[in-house]
Amino acid sequence: MKHEIFPTPVWHIKGAPQQLIDELLHGAEICKNTVETNARSNEGGYQSPTFDWDQFHPEGKKYIEDMVRGEIKKDIEVRSWWYNINPTGAWNTPHSHPGSDLAAVLYLTDTNGEFVFLPNTSRTIDDNRGYQSMKTMKGELIFFPSDMMHMVLPNLTEKDRICISMNIVVAV
Repeated sequence: MKHEIFPTPVWHIKGAPQQLIDELLHGAEICKNTVETNARSNEGGYQSPTFDWDQFHPEGKKYIEDMVRGEIKKDIEVRSWWYNINPTGAWNTPHSHPGSDLAAVLYLTDTNGEFVFLPNTSRTIDDNRGYQSMKTMKGELIFFPSDMMHMVLPNLTEKDRICISMNIVVAV
């Protein structure tokens, strides 16, 4: 008999208001043209510096907070957020988000399953030793435990892949 002792939750929320996504997408383009890239985990694309939550779109703040709180049933604090813009060939290296409880990504454009979770390399007996990908669409939000290793595979399309990433702390 096999027991799944500590399954890892990954939340996938669909249906962000289209007008909000369009406004956030416009903000990403303005940021890219006015603020120098920080490129912590980004290779070949644009990654803004982190911003404080009070600098986020007011309707976007309410949407994110309502969606996350509604799923985890606890108060949260978004500590920081930033833009990722990946043109053709750009990608994000394997990483986690130390110092937070949850990591979140709000997609401003469609993806082709390039967001992947990496397996725990200490596990040696498992049917699936590869990564798990997620296909996300414009207006979708995913969030997951911040210690999960993840990366974004190279963008193989001719359209920029744009999202907003966030670090979230859950109140005790």
